[in-house]
Amino acid sequence: MVNGKVFLKQKGSGLAGICKELENLSKKEILVGIPEEEATRKNDDAINNAELLYIHTHGVRNKIMREEMQSNIEKGMKYSKAHSLYLKEHGSPLLNIPPRPVLEPAIENSKEIIAQQLKEVSVSALNMNVSETEANLHKVGMLAQSAAQNWFENPKNNWVPNAKSTIKKKGSNIPLVDTNELRKSITYVLRDKK
Repeated sequence: MVNGKVFLKQKGSGLAGICKELENLSKKEILVGIPEEEATRKNDDAINNAELLYIHTHGVRNKIMREEMQSNIEKGMKYSKAHSLYLKEHGSPLLNIPPRPVLEPAIENSKEIIAQQLKEVSVSALNMNVSETEANLHKVGMLAQSAAQNWFENPKNNWVPNAKSTIKKKGSNIPLVDTNELRKSITYVLRDKK
């Protein structure tokens, strides 16, 4: 301050540097799920963890419904995108396996803590601290990964318990936790957007 006036000095690369750092940050993405290379299941060549998570997220239509839909598709019948999207998001009353979504509700349930860590990403980016920004992005990924993995036993998941036949076979009414293989396969990846 000189004669009551405040003067700001440019330090480092200034606004141009901040803009460049924010541009670099906008090219990053954090993906949470099951990477293809980590999707295999022990002793099971028929289905991988990514496919299993999809099935439990969206449910499985019974065999008669699948055959009818396939027959209709082969005859040229088109199902609307809205109908397809609805079934993928909410399942159907004809499901043999009820939907048990993991990723979206788990992230939603942990959005406050994830948002707080994203603020730290922004602060480190504005301070042009590349290594700290990268470390904070990894922390966001770890928080999201933990949220998804913990969702399997979170009572807020409101999953339908296992069917009596499944309980008899697996000895548990808690869905998706008999081997924990699916849960442990969920991870995060930090990468540049493609």
